[in-house]
Amino acid sequence: MDDKKDRIFDAAHVLFLERGFKDTSVADIAAIAGVAVGSFYLYFNTKEDIFVQIYNKENEDIKAQILAKIDLDEDPVKLIREIIEQIFKLSSNNRILQEWFSNPKLNSLIAKQNTNAVEDSLIYSTLMKLIDKWVDEDIVKPGMSKERIVSLFDALTILDFHQSEIQTDNYQQLLDDLIEGILKVVLK
Repeated sequence: MDDKKDRIFDAAHVLFLERGFKDTSVADIAAIAGVAVGSFYLYFNTKEDIFVQIYNKENEDIKAQILAKIDLDEDPVKLIREIIEQIFKLSSNNRILQEWFSNPKLNSLIAKQNTNAVEDSLIYSTLMKLIDKWVDEDIVKPGMSKERIVSLFDALTILDFHQSEIQTDNYQQLLDDLIEGILKVVLK
């Protein structure tokens, strides 16, 4: 990228993290980047266009952070707890990544522009590596497909978004219990 494009990209990244997509305008991005609004459109078609590019980079950066912190040879229960904890920790307050779940329009754009959006997502790609390892080690129960295993873990993400609706004083214990239960269903 050339200098102006880099400055625009970096400014948009900062603003999307601080304000989210809705509360960031192209004029705000251009002002922070120190360029005219017209310069923005020389490099990016729309605010959505730059957002999708930033989302992809953010997703890759977070995925790399998580994979660098985990040991796939760890005990499965401990490993899944650690992965889920890292995913929630690194993505729960990240306004860029939250747009995937909270903004259907952006979710659709990301999916359209990234034909492998689901497969490349933070949760899916991390779990697929782990599931492949478990299959290779022959510790997955017969009849458990990768799709079924991923669906079970995806349910934890949905649960996390609705944790305020759950009547418990110890959400972390509930999450640990569910992870342990899922692994009892999945692993031999």
